[in-house]
Amino acid sequence: MLELAILGALKEKPMHGYELKKRLSYLLGHLWKISFGSLYPALKRLEAQNAVERAYTVKEKTRNRYVYRITPQGEEIFRQLLVDTRKNSEITDSDKFSLRLAFFRYMEPESRLWLLERRRSYLVDRLKEMGTTGKARFKESDSYRLGLYRHRQELLRSDIAWLDDLIEKERKHVKGRDSSRKGKKGGDKLSVEGEPLEKVTPLQA
Repeated sequence: MLELAILGALKEKPMHGYELKKRLSYLLGHLWKISFGSLYPALKRLEAQNAVERAYTVKEKTRNRYVYRITPQGEEIFRQLLVDTRKNSEITDSDKFSLRLAFFRYMEPESRLWLLERRRSYLVDRLKEMGTTGKARFKESDSYRLGLYRHRQELLRSDIAWLDDLIEKERKHVKGRDSSRKGKKGGDKLSVEGEPLEKVTPLQA
């Protein structure tokens, strides 16, 4: 997840480590706390993959800082990481899904719609599960537990309604693109490592 976040941030502009940490904390602070202890090893891994490079140095106070930028190889790795949701957790885990959402503008409307619909399907199933097991689970008269249970249901309903709005907007994008492509031969299909997207992303939660 951190590699995806770093590459996504460096797509905006080249940054040195301290600047990159601040940017990631702003983008992802609600997901996890970024530390230099995790940031620099991740940068080294990306350097080894030729995904980022040290473009130049800048002097700040008493030290020089390397400024990192994304490479063409890094652009491709970022694209692959962004659409690769072969693991169920990429859809069911709220933090992992939110990370992709932070970089949705770099995805094709078809990919965004696909992911939003899968996330919605998972949340609807969760809400149904709570509805069928809730009565048996909360026969007791503990008002606090019952309140917590109802609060979780409301959060799910709120997320589903939010996703419904996003899905409607993405469908309009896709419809508009389809209309503009009429009369043209089909474009490239989305894929991960040579496999069609619909085959590599699991539908079940």
